[in-house]
This record gives sequence, structure tokens and C-alpha cells, in this order.
Amino acid sequence: MRGDGRAAWLKMGVLWALLFLAVYGLLALKTQSKTGEDPGRPTTYSAAARGYKALYLWLQDLDIPIKRWEMPLEDLPAEASVLLMVEPELAPGSGELKTLEAWVRKGGTLVLSARPANAFMDHFGWKAEMVIREKNGEEAQAVFFQPGPYIGGQRVIKSKGHPGLQSTRPDAVFHARDRWGELIGVIEEGRGRVVALADPALFSNESLRDGDHARLALDLLLAHLGKGELLVDEYHHGYGRATSVLGYLLKSWALEPLLQGVLLLLILWAALGRRFGPARSPIKEEGRSSLEYVRAMAQLFQRAQARSLALEAAMRWFEGEAKRLLLDRNLIFLDEVRSATEDLQRDRMTDRDLLVRVRQLYEALARARREAR
Repeated sequence: MRGDGRAAWLKMGVLWALLFLAVYGLLALKTQSKTGEDPGRPTTYSAAARGYKALYLWLQDLDIPIKRWEMPLEDLPAEASVLLMVEPELAPGSGELKTLEAWVRKGGTLVLSARPANAFMDHFGWKAEMVIREKNGEEAQAVFFQPGPYIGGQRVIKSKGHPGLQSTRPDAVFHARDRWGELIGVIEEGRGRVVALADPALFSNESLRDGDHARLALDLLLAHLGKGELLVDEYHHGYGRATSVLGYLLKSWALEPLLQGVLLLLILWAALGRRFGPARSPIKEEGRSSLEYVRAMAQLFQRAQARSLALEAAMRWFEGEAKRLLLDRNLIFLDEVRSATEDLQRDRMTDRDLLVRVRQLYEALARARREAR
């Protein structure tokens, strides 16, 4: 294969790959941006259905000392008394679990709202099992509460389903249960405690106003806040965490179309090579002769004749249509047909002349139809 031909095919392959990636990316963005189809990420920065921005702003309006935490857990400040972790998306770093446990033992309160299992739930002995108690009527919707400092009375909870909390530790105390299993549990760790909520969706933007979900959030978050500060973990959602371009790409939605584009380029590269394709004869330069000039002139004459043939065919159609509609005696139409006949006798006719003449015939026929009504 010649070098020029190979370069041309390679350029075409690259252009097709870029086009494919662009279209794929636009479709993915359009799909994610559709209202109601993208539930959002479980962070306090997200205003989508699955986000928790409403909870964060509401607590701020209540003058509760709340702050987003975007650093490793090793740097938790001494003034923090409650740490809220809602569906952490990233695994804990090296040493973070031990640091978090030490912080809790010194008197901190960890409110962990996640669907087990994850590393944080496992570390503190929480397990989960999806169990639905088959009951009918009001009993199926009832929520049973254990009196204690974490529930300020009877609450209306409208959960759509969750894994039931379980614990491998005998000192675990469960304070709420519904048809899906244990909902709220507490484990004492030294002078602190770990409060687990099995259904994090209760505090989401979509469900915070349902039932007594907002009151339940205050019960859990303010029970041990005191004069300290409430921190909301965003570090394990990726905020404040330094990542490489490769690491970001591996977690983004663009990875799949990018891999498909790379595969397409490899296929095109392999198909253009001699080893993977059929043998091709070298391109031979053909000498030009006077016959090419004669052939070109003949094509020009044929094209000019073709315009006359096209106009003649169009005239026959218009005349037949006029006869069918009984308009063949209309003076305006007859004048236009007579003028088109004169054009047929001209030696030269351009594409524009042909187009204008056919349009005039059409307008004359339409005007004749309107006058006949």
C-alpha cells in the first residue's frame, strides 16, 4: 500500500472515531440531563432526587453549626461532636478506619446512613439482610420505636424499602423497626457511639418532607451535638480528594465510549495494514491522450441535450395534467407552454434556465386551477 493511501485511510478512521465519541458523549449527556431520569449523587451538593442538599440548607437555616468536611478523617477537628456519613461512595483510605474509631471512642458520634455493606458499616459490626414481613393493612406500614434518646416520640416513616439492619455485636440496640427489618441501631464505642440508619433515602431531597423524616433527622443528629459542630462527610464522595486524570477517567461515564473508540481505531489500523488485508496491486499512472479531451466534450454535449430532454418530458407531464383537469384551453397556461417550446429550440440551456422554466410551468398550471374554481 502506498504511503499516501495509508495516511488517507488513517485520517478517515480518526475522523470517524472522533465523530463516534462526540455523538456518544452527547447522547450520554442528554440522557443524564433528562428531568427525573437522573437521581443524582448522594451528596449535599446535589439538588436531584437522591441528593441531600435540602437537608444541609435546612439545618443551616436552623442555625445549627454544620459544615461540609472535605479532608481525610485523620484531620477531624476537636470541636466536631457529630459526623454524618451518607452513602459514602469511596472506600476509606489507609488508617482512616482506625482514626475514625479512635475519634468515636473519645466521645464523637458517627451517624452512618448507608445501605450495607460497605467498609464503614462492616468495621463497626453492622450487617444487612433484605427481609419483607408479609403483613396486610396498617400493620404492614407500621413502624415500631424503642424509647430512648434517639427517638423523640412516635414518628411517621414512609420508607420504600431497605435492607434490615443486623449486628454481630451483642451490645447493639435497635430503636426502630418496620416491615423491611431493623431501621435504626446504635452501638456504644468507648465514650462515643455509632448510630446506623438502614434507609438513607429518608433524608434525601425527594423524601425529607414526607411523614416525620425531617423530625427524625433532628432526633438523630442533635441527640449528642451539644455545643460542638456537625460535620457532613463529602471527602468520600470525591470532594477535596486529589486524584489523577486516569483515576478520574476510570470513575467517569466517559470510560466506556473511550474504550469503544480506541477499539474502533485498532480495527481500522489493522484493516489498513498489508498483513491483515488482501494484497493490492500498485496504482499505475496512466498516460493522458487526446481521447480524454474528445470524451470530455462528448459528455458536455450529452449534458446539454439532457436538459432539453428533461424540459420536453416535463412539458408532456404538464400538458397531460392540464388535459386531465380540463385546463388545456387556459390562455395563461397555453402562453407558458408556447414559451417553453421556444426554449427547446435554443442551442444552449443552463441548469438555472431549466429550473426557472419548470417552475413557471408549475405556477401557470396552479393559477389556471385557481381560476377554474
